[in-house]
Amino acid sequence: MKILQFTVDCPFPPVSGGEIRNAANARALATLGEVLTVSFTGAPAPATPPNIRHRIIEAARGRGPWHRRSPHPTVHIVPADELTEAASIWKAFAPDLVVIEDIALSQLLALAHEHGGQTVIDLHNVDSRTVAERIGSLYLWQRWWRFRQHRRKIVQAREADILAASTADQVWVCSEADRATLLALGPAGSGKPPGNKMIDIKVIANPFPDETVLSLPIATRRYEELRLCFIGHLGYFPNIDAVKQIGREMAPRLAASGQPWSIIVAGRNPRDIVRHVCATHGLQLVENPPQVPDLLGRAGYAPMPLRFGGGTRIKVLEAMAAGLVVCATEKAVEGLGLEAGTHFLSGRDTSELAAKITALAAEPQRAAAMADAGRAFVRDRHSLAAIEQTIQQAVKGLPG
Repeated sequence: MKILQFTVDCPFPPVSGGEIRNAANARALATLGEVLTVSFTGAPAPATPPNIRHRIIEAARGRGPWHRRSPHPTVHIVPADELTEAASIWKAFAPDLVVIEDIALSQLLALAHEHGGQTVIDLHNVDSRTVAERIGSLYLWQRWWRFRQHRRKIVQAREADILAASTADQVWVCSEADRATLLALGPAGSGKPPGNKMIDIKVIANPFPDETVLSLPIATRRYEELRLCFIGHLGYFPNIDAVKQIGREMAPRLAASGQPWSIIVAGRNPRDIVRHVCATHGLQLVENPPQVPDLLGRAGYAPMPLRFGGGTRIKVLEAMAAGLVVCATEKAVEGLGLEAGTHFLSGRDTSELAAKITALAAEPQRAAAMADAGRAFVRDRHSLAAIEQTIQQAVKGLPG
């Protein structure tokens, strides 16, 4: 089998959410045949796993992040020269299967009609929900000030999700919760898209990227101090919002406890607001880290005060695998099936999480037990071996 994978960013080496999922998908697909991964940003991968090749869309070089030049709220409206190059690669490679990353690149689904191959759209999130949540988080006057513009964005995002789900031969989502969200969107989600084609939705769990973190020690001394670490794509709105909360609300409360504290914020492509928050509130910013195990190993707690987003959070899985106590809102752990108080520390907001982290640090043995339970959960359900098995079954289920 020949498999073509289109991604926004180069997935190797995998650093943040999108690349981590794409890399795991590529590894799983490589067990079924030859994989060619094609990216629209970044540089060619310095090294790839066996049976995987990587190249970039040359026409996209130097154009900057697509979200700054696309008129659509979720879809990358691919310029004509980039689309022509993608079509040329598709035609020359002649794949049996094409896996397209997220709604951002869903425009590429239209190429299947001319160049053949079955198609999968891998939805990291149901982005129409994220757009609606982001607009809903604005102050009332902000929502009314540009009401028509906001409404148009919500409609455009929803229609893009419906069209992609209707067009692809199979849809991958991260959780049963996202599956239900997608099914509830509208006519496509009702199972009656154009031509009465039934939508084939498969839940492909998110992986944790580096299984070497399983060897990081879980010992009580790791949890005695208030050493926190937040890792995620720092150009992504839900993560930016989380960093703002960590800096503006959590850091002052940790400082007020009188205990020594530190917070590391690390990730790809931080926006200026992230840099400003970190500099203002004493957070250590690590931009574009080549690897994260060392950063994770320095901390005992992983704050996740997320309020927006879909899918399941790779940052949660990664932190748990590394032995950190995940301290999270309900939104941050949705779809994972974790038990509050056993696998993670739960809080309604940043202030409550800060108070609970401070209290748990006084009981390092309980913290270590929680970290151990979280690691066991992730190891059993989100290992690369588990992801490979699920993807193999999904591909075999595609109509011949």
